[in-house]
Amino acid sequence: MERRSAISVLFLALSSLALLAAESDKNFELNLKDAVRYAIDNNREVMRARLELVKSNTDYLKNEGKYSLRALAGADIQENKFPYNQNNLFSGTKTQTNNYSAGIDKLFTTGTYFKLEVKQTRFDSNAFEDPLKTPAGFGALGIPPLFTDSINLTIQQDLLKNAFGYKDRNIETMLENQSLILKDQLEEQVSGKVINALVDYWNYNVKDSSYQTFEQLLKNTKTVRDLTIRKQGLGLSEGFEVNQWNALLAQVEGQMAQAEAEREEAKRKLIRSLNLPENTVFSKTTPLSEELPKNINYEADINYAYLHRADFKSIARKKENAELSLKNAKNDALPTLKAAGTYGYQAQNLQGGSTNYTEGKNGVFTGSYPVMQGSIDMSYPIGDSGVKAGLRDAEIQKRQVSLEEEDLTKSVADDVRTRIDILKASYKVMENAKKTEDEAKKYYAGVLRSFQQGRFNALTVKNSLDTLVQDQLALVRAKVDYNINLHRYYVSKNALFEEYGVDRAKLLPEGFQK
Repeated sequence: MERRSAISVLFLALSSLALLAAESDKNFELNLKDAVRYAIDNNREVMRARLELVKSNTDYLKNEGKYSLRALAGADIQENKFPYNQNNLFSGTKTQTNNYSAGIDKLFTTGTYFKLEVKQTRFDSNAFEDPLKTPAGFGALGIPPLFTDSINLTIQQDLLKNAFGYKDRNIETMLENQSLILKDQLEEQVSGKVINALVDYWNYNVKDSSYQTFEQLLKNTKTVRDLTIRKQGLGLSEGFEVNQWNALLAQVEGQMAQAEAEREEAKRKLIRSLNLPENTVFSKTTPLSEELPKNINYEADINYAYLHRADFKSIARKKENAELSLKNAKNDALPTLKAAGTYGYQAQNLQGGSTNYTEGKNGVFTGSYPVMQGSIDMSYPIGDSGVKAGLRDAEIQKRQVSLEEEDLTKSVADDVRTRIDILKASYKVMENAKKTEDEAKKYYAGVLRSFQQGRFNALTVKNSLDTLVQDQLALVRAKVDYNINLHRYYVSKNALFEEYGVDRAKLLPEGFQK
C-alpha cells in the first residue's frame, strides 16, 4: 500500500458525495480530520454522548433558577354567616373579606430577598342594613363595601449563617465546578467513542486486506498448479503433485469465501456504526498511518496530560469543592439571624378600589398613610448532631481528595509513559513486519523461479507461499495495531480533538450550542 506523510485515510465514501463518486468509478477519499468529524456527526453512540454533554450543567442551571425574577398573584375570599344576637349587632350576621395581591419578587446572590406587592382588601358587612333588625337611630351606620389598597416593598436579609449570601455563593461555585467536571468527563467519553467508531473502520480494513490477500493467494496457487501441470507434461513432476495443488486450490477457495463473508460482516457493522445508507459503496482501501509522531516526549506529554486530562483537571475542582464544603459546614454551626422590613403606603374608601389610586388627597400615591413593619428572627442549633456530622464529612472529603490527587498524579504519568512505550513498541513491530513481508515476498519470488527451473519441489513452493500470506496478514494487523495505539496515545493525554482541529465548543449538538 502506498505510504503517505500525513495520517492515512480511515474510511471512504461516507457521504452523498462518496456515493456519487462510487457511481462514476472515481475514488472519493476523506482525510483523517474529516473522517473524525464525520464520526462525531453521525455515529449514534457519539451522538448520544454529545446529547448527554448538553445536560452537564443541569444542576447548576436549576440552582440559578432560584435567582430568577418571579411574578406573583393571589386571591383569598372568605365569607362568614352568624346568627342574629346582641354579640353580632354591630359586626353583622354576614361578612365577606376578599384579599387580592399581585407583584414581583427576587432573591439575589447576596441573600437579599426583595418583593414589591400591590394588595387590595374588600370588606363588606350587612350590619345595620336590615331595617327589621336594626335598632332605631342606627340605620345610618350601615355602609357599602370598604376598599383598602396598598403598595408595599419588603426586604429580607440573612445576617449570620448565610451572611449576605455567603453559603449560597459557595454552593453555586460547587455546582459550577461539578458541571465542569461532568462536562470534561463526557468529552473524554466522546473521544473514546470516536476511537471505537474508527476501530470499526480499521476492522473493515483488516478484513478487506485479508480478502485481497487470499485473492492473490488464489491467483498464485493457480499459477503454480498450472506450472506443475506443464512440468508433468515434460516429465519433471508427478501426477500426485498436481493433486496436491488442486487440493490447495480448493482450500484457498474456501478461505477466500470465509474472508469475503467476514469482510461483508465488517462492512455492515461499519455502515451501522457510521449511520450510513445500506447501499453505501466504499472505494479502494487506503493506507493506514505508518509514521511515528515527531513530538513524542515523556515529560512534555505528561505535563500536557496534567493540563488537559479530565480526571486530573477534576482534582483541582474537587479540592475547591472540598474547601467550600468545609466552610459551609462551619457556617452551619452559626446561629440563623434574619432581618426583614416592609414599607409602603395605603388608602381606604367606599367608592371602589381604583379610587384609592386616583384620588389626589387621600390616595395611595399621596403618601399620607404609610405602612411600616420590621422583624428579626434568630435560631441557634444546640447540640445538633447533624452539624457535627457535616463538619466531620467535610474534613474527610478534604483528606480523600488529597489522597486521590497523590494517586492520580502518579497514575496519569504512568499511563502516558505506558502509552508511549506501547506506541513505540507497536511501531517497531510494524517496521519489522514490513521487512519480514518484503523478505518473504523476495523469497517466494526466488523459490518460484527455481521451481520453474526444476530446482525446488512443490512442497517448498507451498511453504514459501504460506509464509508470504501469513506475513502479509501480520503486516496489516501490525499497521492496524499501531494506528489503534497511536490514537490511544492521543486519548491518554486528551489531545485527540486538538490533533484533528475539532472545536470542543462545537461538540454540543446543533441547536444547543451557545
